[in-house]
Order: sequence, then C-alpha cells, then structure tokens
Amino acid sequence: LSAQEVVERSGLPASTGYRIITELQDLGLVHRTATRKIIANFSFQRRLHCPGLDPELLADACAALSDRLTVAAEVVVLSGHNMLWHIVEQHPEQAIRLRAFPGFMRGAYELDSISRLALAHRPVETLEKSWDTGAFYTAGVDRRPLSWGEAHEMIAAVDPADMQYDMMGNAKGIRRYCVAIHGPDGGMVCLLTVAEAQHVANVRSHLMSQKATIESAFSDPARTG
Repeated sequence: LSAQEVVERSGLPASTGYRIITELQDLGLVHRTATRKIIANFSFQRRLHCPGLDPELLADACAALSDRLTVAAEVVVLSGHNMLWHIVEQHPEQAIRLRAFPGFMRGAYELDSISRLALAHRPVETLEKSWDTGAFYTAGVDRRPLSWGEAHEMIAAVDPADMQYDMMGNAKGIRRYCVAIHGPDGGMVCLLTVAEAQHVANVRSHLMSQKATIESAFSDPARTG
C-alpha cells in the first residue's frame, strides 16, 4: 500500500499516521519502495539468508504452532552477535506472556537452545576469529561464565537438523524448543521456536512438520518470491 492508503485505512489523523510510518521506517520495520509503496518488515527479508522465502510461510507456521500447542511461536535470526526476533505469535491462553516481541534483540553469548543451534551453523574458525570466545555463559537462573573449551563442546554437540531445547529454561524460567530452517544450499535461514511447551515428543512432531512444510516451498516456485 502507499503511505496515504495506510493512513486512510488506519482512521488516524493524517499527521499521526505519517509520523508513525516514519518511526516504523526508522526502526527498519517497513520500507518505502521506489514506487512509494510501503513494504512491511523489509529488514527481516534482507536478513534472511534465503531472500526468496516468503515470510508469510513463516508467519503461517507460527500461527499453526501457537494454535495447536497453546504456546508462543517465534521466528528468530542470528544477526551479527545477536539473536533477533522477527515474528512472535502469542496464544491468548498460554501460561506465560513473553517479553520478546518483533524487533526484540539479545546477545547470542547466552548459550540457550536458540544460541547453540544458531552457532552450530557457523564454522568454528569464524567463531574463534570474530567472536569473543571468553564471553559465553550458561542459560538459566544459575548463570556462569564458560571457557571457550566448554562453549565449543556445547555448540559442537548440537545436531543442526534436529530440535534443540532447554528443559531448565532461561533466566526467566522460559523453556524454548527450536528447529533451524535450511535453504536449498543447506545453510540456516532462521530459527522456528515455541516456548513453554511440556511434551517433548509432541513439540518435536509439530516443529519438524512445519520445518518440512517451509523447506519444501523452496522447490515450489509458487511459494517463493
């Protein structure tokens, strides 16, 4: 839509509507094209390692997971040394409300399931050259620093093709279960996660099913950009 169409549909005063659009642009949440159209979440599409993937597929997967498991479902990417949330679908009946929201960012040095899975897709040489190998620490309430040897062992133990999870949860007591979405070249595109689920086998079944659905779209030109 054009900015004018967005403002008209919002029902807000024009000055307020245009100010909000400008703020969204400054945050990188929308992009104004050469034809003056507003594209939602443009920065997310630029950060994907497989730009041809339609983000709507990821949003559909989050909605399906949230509905079937009564949990929050999220799409997270590794951006530099940080984990960056781009899609968050919360269920009205989930047990705990999450602080994470679209645009939320935290360091990847906290080695919970999300960070471990993301870093398992980076060559160890890259981590040793470009990361502060003395800055890693454990997740959970009882946080402690990790030597690079300990951190490397935790990351190396991850199967990038399987679901990862932390039964003890993070510092807020929230358990996340996640799978990596891989592009045609085998590289990680993003992480698909659910929070506060209890039955590991059931969660794995649903996450792996959505992972397969998203990745199968790469061979279907109708579902990619």
